[in-house]
Amino acid sequence: MNAAVVSAAVQRTHLFPFAWKAFELLHPGQDFVPSWHVEAICHALEQVASGATRRLVITVPPRHGKSICAAVALPAWMLGHDPSLKIMVASYGGDLAAKHARDFRAVFTSPWYEHLFPLARLAEGGNRADEQITTGNGGRKAVSLGGAATGFGADLIIVDDLMKAADASSPVERQRARDYYEQSLLSRLNDKGTGQVIVIQQRLHEDDLPGHLLASKQFEHLNLPAIAEETQTVPIGLKRLRHRVKGEALCPDREPLQVLEQLRIEMGPAVFSAQYQQDPTPPGGNRLRWEWFGTYEPDLDRSDFQYVVQSWDTALTAEPASDFSVGMTWGLRNGQWYLLDLIREKLDFPDLKALVLYFATRWRADRVLIEKAASGYPLLQQLHREQREQETRYLGIVTKLDKRTRFEAQTARLATGNYLLPIEASWLADLRRELLAFPNGRYDDQVDSLVQFLEWTASPRAKGSLDRDPVTGRPFGRLPRRRG
Repeated sequence: MNAAVVSAAVQRTHLFPFAWKAFELLHPGQDFVPSWHVEAICHALEQVASGATRRLVITVPPRHGKSICAAVALPAWMLGHDPSLKIMVASYGGDLAAKHARDFRAVFTSPWYEHLFPLARLAEGGNRADEQITTGNGGRKAVSLGGAATGFGADLIIVDDLMKAADASSPVERQRARDYYEQSLLSRLNDKGTGQVIVIQQRLHEDDLPGHLLASKQFEHLNLPAIAEETQTVPIGLKRLRHRVKGEALCPDREPLQVLEQLRIEMGPAVFSAQYQQDPTPPGGNRLRWEWFGTYEPDLDRSDFQYVVQSWDTALTAEPASDFSVGMTWGLRNGQWYLLDLIREKLDFPDLKALVLYFATRWRADRVLIEKAASGYPLLQQLHREQREQETRYLGIVTKLDKRTRFEAQTARLATGNYLLPIEASWLADLRRELLAFPNGRYDDQVDSLVQFLEWTASPRAKGSLDRDPVTGRPFGRLPRRRG
């Protein structure tokens, strides 16, 4: 079997080599850089094509090949396998939508593609500026933000940059993008149960469309920051994994670390954090410095701590628009506090009560702090009535000052270095994002839980409790030293 036949078979079977060839076709004379991150993007897109994934968000810095993979190569490759598919591709502007449509047509009508997929052809009269219709009655439809999406049903919707970076600071424009997605695009799915959605773009604001969709917990997420914030293991296809270490550049051949650091200086930390690190932090945040927290190896259990305090900020319901209920578990050891566990869920009252009881038992908490607000009032009443033998464990907390003032008053305490976080935890990234965004972030429930805990430990109410064993009443001795 000659090399051309093998190459065609590989391109027909896998999206990455197909996208590579499409790039060379569209950009003659330019070298394609076969970076692992493009393999990761193509693998995630293939999971949608195979039906393994129904909802996918990919967040990646600008100029890293996302559009040619998702908006051009994927529709052509999928239609090559099934010309009856109906694919809609949405972008923020008509010019961008038209460019991607032209690129798609150039690939779809090329001799290379026709040889690769001999059954995929455009129908007579089906080669339009914004819509390409196949002889199988499928095709690709291009739409832009605010444009009409009626008259075309879709099996797959691809959203590629539905908002310009310049519009990210506008609440009106952010809501416009969300409304267009929810009210216009989603209604175009032919089958609401099996229809698929891909959203791929750089992050622009914590309340942008990807942030909104990820908060729904309905989407798989491939996140590719320009500089790795933590160790990352990414599937890249053919059962291979790419292990990425903290501080590593995403594509050093194109944008090495020194170039990225220069961009950080030129763009400013807030813009760079959003567009390149996929971690939008609102301007005016960052009242807390992450490096204030120490770290520890997360191999501890309850017996390693002299005292355990849990702090709950409770919300009213599990409705999507509701706030989160947050519970933090802190353990005291030799004068330092370790954050042992964190729960952040949208819960109805019965589930909230069950979770509070479970975690109080799980960690044998000495004190469980619950704010006397919202669902906290009836929760405290029921706990005191039903847990009479442990009534003193559950403490109602009344707050008087506004959130920002209370938070500012605790920053000096956090800066002491006596508060430790685990090196790895599933909830760590969300905690970091919210704390650094305060007071301008979308959510502040974890901030409330943290501040409530800090205020109580410094209060006269806690005086005497935190230096004596709650069982024996004797002063704490020092525990053996641990790593971290």
